Amino acid sequence: MKKITRGIKLLSVLFLALAYLACDEDDAVLPQINAEFTQTINQDTGVVSFLNTSTNADNYQWTIVNNNNPDDIRETSEVNPIIVFESGTYTVTLIATNVAGDSDTFEDVIVISIPEVIAFPISFDNPLVVYDATVFNGVAFQIVENPDPSGANPNTSNVGEIVNSGAAFEGLFFDLGVDLDLSTDKTVKVLFWSNAPIDILLKLENGSAADTEITASHGGTGWEALYFTFDSAGSYSTTTFFVDGPGTTAGTFYIDDISQINTDDIPCTATDLEFPIDFDCETIDYASKIVGNVNFTVIDNPEQSGINNVASKVGEITNVGAAFENAFFNLDTPIDFSTENAVTLKLYATQALPVLLKFEDGTEGNVEDSQMHMGTGWEELTFTLSSTGAYNDMVLFVDGPGTTAGTFYIDDIIQGTSVVAPACTAETSESSAAADLNITFLTDSPTFIEDNIAFSVIDNPDSDNAVNNSCRVGQVARAGNSGFDNLQLDLTAKLDFNAVEGIKIKVWSPEANTPVLLKLEEIGNAGNFVEIPQTITNANEWTELTFDFAATATPQFDKMVIFFGFNQLNTNTYFFDDLMVYGAGGGGGGICVPETSESAAATDLNVSFQTDSPTFIEDNVGFSVIDNPDFDNSVNSSCRVGQVARFGNSGFDNLQLDLTDKLDFNSVEGIKLKVWSPDANTPVLLKLEEIGNAGNFVEIPQTVTNANEWTELTFDFSATATPQFDKIVIFFGFNQQNTNTYFFDDLMVYGTPGGGGGGTGGGCTTGAEPATSFPVDFEACESFTSTFASPENGIAVSLDDNPDPSGINTSASVLKVERFSGTQRFAGVQNAFPNNFNATGTFKFKVYSPVANVVMRFEINSSPQDPNSGNPGPQFATITNANTWTEVEIVFTGIPPSNTGVNQLVIKPNNPDGTDLDVLSANEVFYFDNIRLE
Repeated sequence: MKKITRGIKLLSVLFLALAYLACDEDDAVLPQINAEFTQTINQDTGVVSFLNTSTNADNYQWTIVNNNNPDDIRETSEVNPIIVFESGTYTVTLIATNVAGDSDTFEDVIVISIPEVIAFPISFDNPLVVYDATVFNGVAFQIVENPDPSGANPNTSNVGEIVNSGAAFEGLFFDLGVDLDLSTDKTVKVLFWSNAPIDILLKLENGSAADTEITASHGGTGWEALYFTFDSAGSYSTTTFFVDGPGTTAGTFYIDDISQINTDDIPCTATDLEFPIDFDCETIDYASKIVGNVNFTVIDNPEQSGINNVASKVGEITNVGAAFENAFFNLDTPIDFSTENAVTLKLYATQALPVLLKFEDGTEGNVEDSQMHMGTGWEELTFTLSSTGAYNDMVLFVDGPGTTAGTFYIDDIIQGTSVVAPACTAETSESSAAADLNITFLTDSPTFIEDNIAFSVIDNPDSDNAVNNSCRVGQVARAGNSGFDNLQLDLTAKLDFNAVEGIKIKVWSPEANTPVLLKLEEIGNAGNFVEIPQTITNANEWTELTFDFAATATPQFDKMVIFFGFNQLNTNTYFFDDLMVYGAGGGGGGICVPETSESAAATDLNVSFQTDSPTFIEDNVGFSVIDNPDFDNSVNSSCRVGQVARFGNSGFDNLQLDLTDKLDFNSVEGIKLKVWSPDANTPVLLKLEEIGNAGNFVEIPQTVTNANEWTELTFDFSATATPQFDKIVIFFGFNQQNTNTYFFDDLMVYGTPGGGGGGTGGGCTTGAEPATSFPVDFEACESFTSTFASPENGIAVSLDDNPDPSGINTSASVLKVERFSGTQRFAGVQNAFPNNFNATGTFKFKVYSPVANVVMRFEINSSPQDPNSGNPGPQFATITNANTWTEVEIVFTGIPPSNTGVNQLVIKPNNPDGTDLDVLSANEVFYFDNIRLE
């Protein structure tokens, strides 16, 4: 029994020993972690090398916070990071951790002080700048605290102390680390302290132009602001100051805040109202010196445009509509006309009206002159005063005796020498008869009918020119109630275009590209009419327009209707003169050719307007069938054409035609269309759709190169297995927001089978087709034909001639990609190859961009897309140089393991990361070539 008990005790001791050993292994303690670091700072460059001295750690997390900008945070997990800092104070925190999750934190604050060069502005307060001035001829210089915080320098700060010994031309200079560039801002402002009047000379040396110097006078009142304005556009590296220049004044002076400013920012200190008057001097009490019976005040220029496009003060004149409202200027200094007898001013108005300038209370009798403002915004008017006297008062009448109400602005009133304009040529004859119509305004006849306009006969406001130097003209002020404000003239007999050729008129418009429509009607039968549009190309000058009307069997028209700014909603004022018939018989040199056939069927489509059919669908356009306004030509001499007047609500106004059958491009080659446009380089887009399935479409863009003439456009569509499209959509002025009127005719199918993929060009004659393999050189018809955009019409792709066959790309044909204003930036072009390609290879592209620094986005995916297959992310390349071919290489990385293959290449021009939904503000075009996979 004792032996058994003893055995049990021994076993117990053994179990306890084993238990103790087991416990010791489970609770093993790792060495204590300790986070710590030191650093070496290069104060010349801001490079800091951190030395991690932490112990018993496996991972490190560094956090650096800019104490001057808490949002500036940098993090790294490097062991011994090397970081470049700017000057400032930074808190550096190191968190060290081990595999057990234990951590320790160490924190330190470092100060970076990188020396800075002397550069404008010079304040003497930057501790990083050593303000070393080189002195000569006895001057002493040091940095001290402002001894007199007052006047122009009330701040307690560092200033430069200059001690003159009394020698001539003693001074000091600063060698600048950054040149002082006078190309734009030409004034140096200096705060200077002196207790006695003294001159300071500032000289700029060692520059890209000759040395230059300016002297400014100090009034001796302590701290004053001095301004040195230089007549140079050079850049200088040395600024030299002479206190008293050639003088011998001894004493102590102080300098501070040496800065460069725009000359216009020099403050005015004048109090007198005198010439020149620019309303920018804050110390002049304009309110008490400019009175009269208009509401006058000085305000910030609200119309920064034209000849007065700067941010400045102007005078605001508000007329209530009474006769002889005026602004009365009480001049503190009389204006003297003994040598200069002209006054020029800038006046802003949006309606044409006379402006009268009068001078009173002078050494001679009152004198005045009137000039015509054309209503085009800011205009410069010059008034010539027939006097040699001096006058105390100037009176300005906007619309003189008239009763025009409104707000006008005036600026920059200066005195100068008058320029005598050539005298106008007086009218000698006129006629209101239809046979020899010649309206010259010799008298104030004939009587015009005003339809939402105001008509009057006035002196020619612009007679110094070769087109119209007559003395009297007609003035038309539009009310702007609609786009069809017009002036009408009823004749006593009908115009005979068998006896005369057409009608001419001289017109002056305040806007370029102004449409003028001349319409002839039969009185009592308004449905019988003919009209011709013309365009005034240049603004603010006389233009003679010719309207070549066709002869008719018998005279038909005895009413003339003139639309100035046709189909535009504005309140412009126009001038016209010499409304007359011209030529001898023929009405333009021939007669139109009547239509003999037409068809609205898809198989032999031929819309010739022999009748007023077919029925078109108007989408923000007005459509009508009219007489051909321009038939005397070899392209389209037919008698009837279609007219399309755009409303201008968007860039996508269009005209649609639904067909009863589908177009078969296995039987015909394409579609032709004759178009007449008032603008050169007009884009015309022809789109074919499937009715009821708008997603099935094809479109081809073309361009009408010349204005005011007929052009035949050809749209070469590709054949499809079965006919697909039974809707035609025509965009005249595609993606342009205008209210132009266009004409078209002979919309017809043509040719024999073969089609041609939308966007033929370059070396392709049968129509573009999707590329089937790499490389893609675009020399034949293989291309990228699939596009995507929002809106869907926002992009067009075509084969085109190489815009610059030189350098690295001398090939003949390339891919042209056009994207239009208003399109979101993700729009692009893509091609699905019939077989998967090597996603890890190197893609090479030749790219031509008219704009520098454009980012191209490239993607690859599968089409159709397998929902379980992932695609690599996009790659980007920047086209640095404009108007030259550039080759880029793209390698796609990060291909997901789930990827089962790719067969589609996507190109998104000008699409930096994060800009997909941005909207283009202008049209753009890019070219691509020689797409290879290696």
